[in-house]
Amino acid sequence: MNALRRFEFGTEELILVLLILVEVLDFFTLLPATLEFAEKFLSIIAMCYLFYKASLTKVMVGRQEKGYDIMIIVGFLLLSVKTMIGFVMSAVGDPSLVSGFYAIVLKHAVIIEKVGFYFGILLLIMAAYLLLMEKVSRPSILWMIHEKSPEKFTEKIVHFITLYLVIVAIFITVFTFALEWLAMTIDAAILMILLFFYLFIIVKQGKGMKTESFIRKVSDSSEEFYSGFVRLFQSRKTIKLAITGLLVLHLLVDIGNFIIPYTTGLYYSWYLEGLGPGHLPLSTLIAGDFSLASTILTQIGVMFVYLLNVLAALMLLFGPAYAWAYFYRGKRVRIPNIAWLFFGSLSIFLTEPVFRLVRVSAGGFVGVDILTQALPFISNILLAIVIAVLVATIFYILSKKSLRRTTVVVFTVIFIYLGIYVYYFFTSISSNYISSIYYLVNSGQYFAALNFLVFFAITLLFYVTGYLMMLHEAYLKKHI
Repeated sequence: MNALRRFEFGTEELILVLLILVEVLDFFTLLPATLEFAEKFLSIIAMCYLFYKASLTKVMVGRQEKGYDIMIIVGFLLLSVKTMIGFVMSAVGDPSLVSGFYAIVLKHAVIIEKVGFYFGILLLIMAAYLLLMEKVSRPSILWMIHEKSPEKFTEKIVHFITLYLVIVAIFITVFTFALEWLAMTIDAAILMILLFFYLFIIVKQGKGMKTESFIRKVSDSSEEFYSGFVRLFQSRKTIKLAITGLLVLHLLVDIGNFIIPYTTGLYYSWYLEGLGPGHLPLSTLIAGDFSLASTILTQIGVMFVYLLNVLAALMLLFGPAYAWAYFYRGKRVRIPNIAWLFFGSLSIFLTEPVFRLVRVSAGGFVGVDILTQALPFISNILLAIVIAVLVATIFYILSKKSLRRTTVVVFTVIFIYLGIYVYYFFTSISSNYISSIYYLVNSGQYFAALNFLVFFAITLLFYVTGYLMMLHEAYLKKHI
């Protein structure tokens, strides 16, 4: 204990170090299957704690009600039982895990999901009714919509419907994504980025950081991000930033879901493994293309083409978030003079694509899938590189003459890609909702069908308005 105190470690710091160590082992695929299973559920608990700390009731009615916060979070978890069971079924496929638990979950999965859904909906309805009794104050979502507490009976009905729709919208657009992505799929990747970020700051500044301070900075960053982001929903001035931020988060998450595993060969999440074939690491594809390359020059070209494909994918996926950061600060987007690199990489991305954007087609999953493939025209690889160099040269000259206009062209391409991404994501989710609603109506489950219809309407509103808001901020508000 004296040694721990000497290194400024307390009980909390020791627990945080152990959790960080588990996430690091998870990223490098060194975590035993049983421990990985437990780690994911700890991540879910941690994420629920962050939502509790952010206080959804404070966001909705302007004052924190801890009991109602817990009720809403439990309701969200019950509605997410299907997602968690999907993870269980994927994780326990490993024989090292207890097969008895897997058998129980698999046998009763349909009943568990149905019970979880109905109890979850009832808890959210109850929470909306109880919050109706609370005084509304600013800043809050309900004040932003109605600007006063309800007095008449008709006003109370309208406020109740509003509260329920707001709670469901938070579940659909915030909690669901946080659970599926940030708690269960890319949590380890996020932690590795944070560790690298703070270690880079320490090295760059050339001075140390206390162990306690370093550990707390890494652990508190996620809490600050979640809390600050949820509060963007409280004001008319920031609601557009919140919605567009959720939209661009999709693409950032896919860097962790796809690009990091493909380039490192590490951290293939249960989600990625469940999507089926077409997700080979780039090292495997490069080895195959090397065997087809007839000369050393062609092999060098293969490496160059793969590198530019990765750069193009990163810029296309990260670009909307980069623009959003400037929207958040109310400034015009500025980029260094790298338009030539963007368009040179994009030329390779289009003529010799390694990545392919498609709708998710695997059963039980919805969204966008980024597939990998071998180079389609390896015999023309040198020609593709020459074209890329010419394109890069043209845009280097153009950016020298007018960087602002070139920036507009860069982000126009990025937003077109974002539009294609949103289209694939929305059509995948829509197909799932339509088939689910059709099944529920035919089986006489009208209450569930009605709620699924509400979920679908909110999803439609989110993706369509989110993309239009992004374009509005970029062009009509002259941020680009």
